[in-house]
Amino acid sequence: MKIKRKLSLPVIIILSVLYIFTLFSFSQENQNNYKINLPKFHSPPKIDGKIENPIWEKGVIIDTFTQFEPQEGANPSENTMAYVGYDDRNLYIAVRCFDSNPEAIRACLTKRDKVEGDDEVTIYLDTFNDKKRAFVFQVNPCGIQNDGIYTETRRRGRGRGFFGYDRNWDTFFLSEASIDDSGYNVEMAIPFKSLRFPNAQPQTWGLQIMRTIKRKNEEIYWRPRSRDINGFLVQSGTLEIKGAIDKGKNIEFMPVLTGLKQSDEKFEPEAGLNLKYGISSDLIADITYNPDFSQVEADMPQVEVNQRYAVYYPEKRPFFLEGKDFYDTPLELVYTRKIVAPQWGVKLTGKTGKTTLAFLSAFDTNPPDIKIGEEEEEDEEEYNPYNALVNVFRIKRDLYSESHIGFIMTDKEMGLSGDSITQNYNRVLGVDGHFKFQNYYRFSFQLLSSLSKMRDVETDFVPAMNFSFSRRARHLSFSASWTSIHPEFEASSGFFRRKDIHSLNTRVSYAFLPQNDLIISIRPSFEYRRIYDFNNTLTDEEFQLTGFINGWRQSHLWATVSSELERYEGINFRKKNFRANFSSEPFSWLSGRLSYSFGDAIKYEDNPYLGYKTSLGVTLTLKPLTNLSLYYDLKSDDFYRVKGGEKDYEVNIISQRINYQISRHLSLRLITDYKDYDAELYNSILLSYELRPGTVFYFGIDDNQERGESGIFRREGRYYFIKFSYWWRI
Repeated sequence: MKIKRKLSLPVIIILSVLYIFTLFSFSQENQNNYKINLPKFHSPPKIDGKIENPIWEKGVIIDTFTQFEPQEGANPSENTMAYVGYDDRNLYIAVRCFDSNPEAIRACLTKRDKVEGDDEVTIYLDTFNDKKRAFVFQVNPCGIQNDGIYTETRRRGRGRGFFGYDRNWDTFFLSEASIDDSGYNVEMAIPFKSLRFPNAQPQTWGLQIMRTIKRKNEEIYWRPRSRDINGFLVQSGTLEIKGAIDKGKNIEFMPVLTGLKQSDEKFEPEAGLNLKYGISSDLIADITYNPDFSQVEADMPQVEVNQRYAVYYPEKRPFFLEGKDFYDTPLELVYTRKIVAPQWGVKLTGKTGKTTLAFLSAFDTNPPDIKIGEEEEEDEEEYNPYNALVNVFRIKRDLYSESHIGFIMTDKEMGLSGDSITQNYNRVLGVDGHFKFQNYYRFSFQLLSSLSKMRDVETDFVPAMNFSFSRRARHLSFSASWTSIHPEFEASSGFFRRKDIHSLNTRVSYAFLPQNDLIISIRPSFEYRRIYDFNNTLTDEEFQLTGFINGWRQSHLWATVSSELERYEGINFRKKNFRANFSSEPFSWLSGRLSYSFGDAIKYEDNPYLGYKTSLGVTLTLKPLTNLSLYYDLKSDDFYRVKGGEKDYEVNIISQRINYQISRHLSLRLITDYKDYDAELYNSILLSYELRPGTVFYFGIDDNQERGESGIFRREGRYYFIKFSYWWRI
């Protein structure tokens, strides 16, 4: 059976809009006051967290910082001094953070990339100075590292990390810190071989230095940050390195040994290999064979009962994390969790001049099916007799600051073992662009077309598209977006909750800015959403009014009331709901979040009906010791046939995470998850030794139990696993 659809894309409109945008003047603020020429150190400073080496005095000294929060433009409550220099191999940064009450400094000893709620020093390095992407290096007063990638136009939410950057990316750098009677010190040495930068001389990079003082709700920056400017990296200063720097051979070699033993079976060891080769300082190739994709970090359990659409889980596997932001587009065409069991993978990522390139290829031995005209409900755990070759190609071209145009192609070829790999396929082509103009405004678009075949179902080219326009300023902000996805459109390597939609989403908000210790901002907003299917039937309409307050000690309060029409199984259901969320970090040893919602809800089944649902969520983090953290999470959903009537179902999920940091590199973790609806109990204990990213040893035990009708838990399976890997850099 072949499904034919005529492809019609508004190319003339897009080209006209692009031409109009080029007529605008794209202003840039004068950065001369925030441009530094780095001196070269003739001997490297010792990285011990003391800032006692006199070599630091020969670097550039930065002592002018400005508040962004709580009071934009004000002088900081505490003094800060930064020292910056370089030699052939490293960029060196030291920061002296004075504090009038050193005992109140928030600092914990924890695993790398697990620092939350502490005072911190953060360095943003925009090595291509394109105002689009930056490497981030963050250190707390105990010397614990966070690192990651900040992307200016990244898609928000769905596992994209906390505000500022996605910290799933890891690299090697040295850091030490110490607390004394006057505050704390941080020292860093960032190897140039850990970075990607233009193959040019001199080097001109964007630089921003940020310090946070959590108990005071205070953020301070070297170059002042303003809400009058739409964008973060455009508000960075610049550093210039006139001398030659050592790019290194950029060869990385990481063998991996893993082993798994189930309860009554033999130990099964496996070996894998990861190789990274720096073709140049700005173009990197990655090759992996039999990669280790064991889940050392378990997914937080989610409520999966009575869900109309697929649940989203973030990517955590190292091979797919580096450079994954290169594939970000308004519609998520690349969701690598759909590459379930890869046997091998190849990547090429980098930027040459104004052109960004990315290529990914992987062979999956357990791929999800290609769905044509069906909702995304596949089960990643289910065995599939097919093999698949997944390829992704991405190219972007910078047009000017914070703007680009790009092309993306995804290709999934799938066939039975022993047969042609091209028996079935899903191929998607797309063009997209993002444009910033007149300081406050942004426009983005994406045009896609898919071509698919699965067994006896085949399509011609099928369209999908997205347009978005937004204004973001100090007080008034608004946005509008239009998304159209054809019923037979398929992107089997991406994540789409719905097809068969013409969707309009609008939002307007206004910010009141008291900017004091109690309340920093108050933001009311109004949203309107309307969705039609391709038969021109109204399927969804929603009005939503939200209030958000940000204030004392990272306290956030928001509440939403909504009125919604949702069409399901040919029936129009009208719903009214209320949702509220409060979170706070009042003390160094205590933080938490409380959420509650109630209102009308649909029971998604063959004979659906409108019931009443309440949801409660409680999250609590306790740090009784600087090296011990206790995390508890409770989710509770109750569904009633009518308000105050018979209960249809109840779901309770209790999660516990206990982390004990024995030393900076050695830690012990215990996970306990209990889901009463499925009567499942999961326990996991993990001993970790992490010398640096890639050089690790793990030993863990996972235990799955299920409660029987008698109420007694019976073991369903116990697993022992080990992992050892070592990272060589040449």
